[in-house]
Amino acid sequence: LLFGDEKALSIRAFSNRDKRQAYERQKGICPLCGKHFELDKMQADHIKPWSEGGHTVPENCQMLCTQDNIRKSNH
Repeated sequence: LLFGDEKALSIRAFSNRDKRQAYERQKGICPLCGKHFELDKMQADHIKPWSEGGHTVPENCQMLCTQDNIRKSNH
């Protein structure tokens, strides 16, 4: 059970179900570059960053292409 201290448990990875739902919601389009990708060429990303209190919940999941996710992580 979780009691609000999720960071202590390092629950940062989205489930495959959450990834698939975000992918379908976005119709396979990376929101940063606007290009279409297959699911296996994308990575799950927290819309509100984990470091800023963003939770690992379906509503906070977006799928980014690998290149944009790498670029975003470097900022």
